[in-house]
Amino acid sequence: MKKFDTYLRHKISKEQREVSNLVKDKIEETLQTLPQTTPNEKKSLHLPRFAFAAGCLVFVMVFLLPNVSVVYADTMEKVPFIGDIIHVVTIRNYFYSDDKHEMDIKVPKVEHENSSALDSINEEITELTDTVLKRFYADLEQIKDKGHSSVYVDYNVVTNTDFWFTLKIQVVEAAGSGNTYYEYYHLDKRADKIIKLGDIVEKEAFYEVVEKDIEKQMLQKMKEDKNLVYWVKDATFGDCVSIDSKHNFYWDKEGNLVVPFDKYKVSPGYMGTPEFCVKKDIIKKYLKDEFKDMF
Repeated sequence: MKKFDTYLRHKISKEQREVSNLVKDKIEETLQTLPQTTPNEKKSLHLPRFAFAAGCLVFVMVFLLPNVSVVYADTMEKVPFIGDIIHVVTIRNYFYSDDKHEMDIKVPKVEHENSSALDSINEEITELTDTVLKRFYADLEQIKDKGHSSVYVDYNVVTNTDFWFTLKIQVVEAAGSGNTYYEYYHLDKRADKIIKLGDIVEKEAFYEVVEKDIEKQMLQKMKEDKNLVYWVKDATFGDCVSIDSKHNFYWDKEGNLVVPFDKYKVSPGYMGTPEFCVKKDIIKKYLKDEFKDMF
């Protein structure tokens, strides 16, 4: 501990910033309370003494050093668990309603003052909602009073932890027939980087492993419930499960990979938008190291 004590005092003396006497006194007081080891004492540390020393060390590093060291404070600000929270707000709400047509589009904005990567997410969201909006008005002009149409766009935050963020956009469109699909946006807060499915994959065999596991789940579900229909080993549609580097996904609370499908992709419309959970133990060895233990 003596080397660390010396380091703290040296750091304060070299810092090009005025340090209040109160802060100096607090650090000195903390250092004085640390247990001292004499040459005649055994080298092994007893648990109570070690715990006390560790507690004092944490106090100095977390509560005192940020006040005396510009470099240390700047570094601490980049650590995710220090107030690194992303906020999502609705910045626009497009609304239309008459006897036969209805629109309700909520446009979110993801905000964090220290993340430049979020600009890309917000641009993609704007592009998506603008496309849906224009399509609605084009259908409105074409259909007029001869039919019905509706569009709904909403969102929710799936994950917002110290190191990971996921936003889900849901789009429901109906003009003659209905369609529902989702877009997921992921931010790795540790690297301030937008993440697609392909970014977490180390080995290409990952995709086949995920597909086979989903097909296995589908077959089991259909065996248990005759009302369920998935297009796997189907006489008409064959095998429709296909996963690529841009496919939607999200992590559940246990760190398993959840793979959603848009309406009509792997099953009839009445099945909605099915999703399947692929256990992390199945895919772990195919992932990059930084994504092997997400939760």
